[in-house]
Amino acid sequence: MKRKIMIWGFCLTLMVLMFSGCATTPLQSQSQSQNQSQNQSYEKTIVTARTEIWKAISGGGASSATVAIMDNGKIVYEEGFAMANRGDAVGVNTSTQFNIGSVSKIFTAAAVMQLVEAGQVDLDKPVVDYVPDFTMQDSRYKNITVRMLLNHSSGLPGTDIYNGFAAAVDPDFLATFMVYLANSNLKDDPGVVSVYCNDGFTLAEVLIEKVSGQSYAEYLNENLFAKAGMEDSSCYFKPDNPNIALKYDNDDGSALPAEYVNLMGTGGISSTAADLCRFGNALLTNKIMTAESFSEYTSPQYAPETVPSGTPITNYGLGWDMVAVADFAEQGIQVLSKNGGTLQFNSQLYVLPEQGLSVAVIFAGAADTTTITNAITQALLEEQEALPGSETSAAAAPNPAAIPDQLNSFAGYYGANGSTIKVEFDRQNNTMNYKKFNGSEFVSTGAYAYMDDGYFYMASGNRLSFSDSFGQKLILQTLPTADYSLVVAQGITSVNPVDTQNFANKWWIPTNFSAIDLNTFVAATGSIPELPGFIYFGGDDTFTPYRLKDGNTAEMILPYARDLVEPRISEVNGKKVLNMMSYTFIDAQDVTALAKDETISIAKANENQVRKLDADGMFGVTMPEGGRVIIFAPDFTLSYDSLYAVAESVPVTAGSYVMFIGNEGDQFPYQFSF
Repeated sequence: MKRKIMIWGFCLTLMVLMFSGCATTPLQSQSQSQNQSQNQSYEKTIVTARTEIWKAISGGGASSATVAIMDNGKIVYEEGFAMANRGDAVGVNTSTQFNIGSVSKIFTAAAVMQLVEAGQVDLDKPVVDYVPDFTMQDSRYKNITVRMLLNHSSGLPGTDIYNGFAAAVDPDFLATFMVYLANSNLKDDPGVVSVYCNDGFTLAEVLIEKVSGQSYAEYLNENLFAKAGMEDSSCYFKPDNPNIALKYDNDDGSALPAEYVNLMGTGGISSTAADLCRFGNALLTNKIMTAESFSEYTSPQYAPETVPSGTPITNYGLGWDMVAVADFAEQGIQVLSKNGGTLQFNSQLYVLPEQGLSVAVIFAGAADTTTITNAITQALLEEQEALPGSETSAAAAPNPAAIPDQLNSFAGYYGANGSTIKVEFDRQNNTMNYKKFNGSEFVSTGAYAYMDDGYFYMASGNRLSFSDSFGQKLILQTLPTADYSLVVAQGITSVNPVDTQNFANKWWIPTNFSAIDLNTFVAATGSIPELPGFIYFGGDDTFTPYRLKDGNTAEMILPYARDLVEPRISEVNGKKVLNMMSYTFIDAQDVTALAKDETISIAKANENQVRKLDADGMFGVTMPEGGRVIIFAPDFTLSYDSLYAVAESVPVTAGSYVMFIGNEGDQFPYQFSF
């Protein structure tokens, strides 16, 4: 079975059915709104919601969806779309659970705020005061405060994803996470730059458990879900709940395994759109925390060097992505926003404090939830005539201009999450040529014209500019009209270059991959010829740059990039081994060929056996209980995974790699005909 593989990035596309399974009918929704206000209509808003949601589902990225709107304590609209379970012909209803991903972060932050109110936690005290066993290789970790975990300024690397998205609950996830931190360094001084960081919220989950004496799930059930009236919400899906939304494969229509997000504090809650709205309303009515705490929770909290000037697009609160969504702030409306995404789900929650409104959308599958929720919220505000009446004059359109000489110094190389970038200026056409490294060379991805307002304009209308603030060269992206920006890359230069040969042109296969991890991937490393001493880590279309400290150790040099790692090579039994996060990899060139009549057995748990096939043919395995077999094609795409479908035999190509995963002592009888 061919399936897209994650090579340091998440990508799954799925198929849908074009019919709705909503439990709350449109007439019922409108009746609720009429009971609230005889003069209030939501018809245009509902039409907008349906149009945008069905557009996303019919586009093939999403399998199903749910939406809800709450107006001052009343659910005025909720609806489910398509099938939650195609095999059982069960449509999405208002109690169908979806994973909400990172929307979970505002629950984690709310729990911390409750502990602050109880006098058990101080936001500005070090995390080590509350979690004594928290330690890192980098001594700066002692300066990380509780607030820094919640406003993304801790400087922690990014995301330890080992078993983070899985087919089952991993009871050892937090223990593994703490070991990962103990072996890690920081990418920046704590409290300087706010860059999205899942690790901070996983550590906040640990803090909540340490301080409260309860499990994270117990604490949320008692202190958040119950108080907000969220009867369809839980940490993970409710046990034995048949009413969950499944994700379906876009190629063959098969159901993917139910997703359990062990990254609980950062993204592991399951809920409904209506329950998310109930949480929003509970916040507004002080059922979760006091008005004073709510003000702290929703005030701008981003660190001082997040952007050189103006407002960050991601103007973080505590847990919130934005405490002022630019599109609505420009219209005089405050909108609190939290977005969420897992391997299988995407979600969005908007809360409008002044209007008492909450809007939530969740999809099983890929969807642009921000654009969809923007459209629904805009329609809602217009239909309620809630937008302030103000006259705005359109700014004069900028004109092409010559690139100033002072920008010459910004030509050169930059690093970003997933990209190594080269900037060149074309003086003849007054454009910036934006190039990205593709593994062998820098290739142009766009030529952006310079205008007399000081920006280079992209086709989307977004604007690029440069800054040398904070002692480094930065590329900023600014919204088309508002002064909201984001640092998208920072300058990198070669200094005392180290030999990169141990990382050059390598593919790495994990040898401690688990039987439940849904985040199936291999990794690639290589040199960047124009940047001596730098390597990339990623693969496919991902080429994040790292500078080598020595021939075997790469270091994080991009404090403005999210989800960084520390690739390190060591030698075990005469073979090169790469360690990254909680994963261990073997060089694909060191994988031995499957010998004729070889017995494959697992000598030790978490030590996979990997073999290379030397011929085309059919390959079948008799699986031990709890075992798993993964086959990578010669080009390292995923060609078979028994977690998704067990087959008697599958076609294989010479040069393929077979990974056997099991418990200590497990054997894998196989048949290979060619």
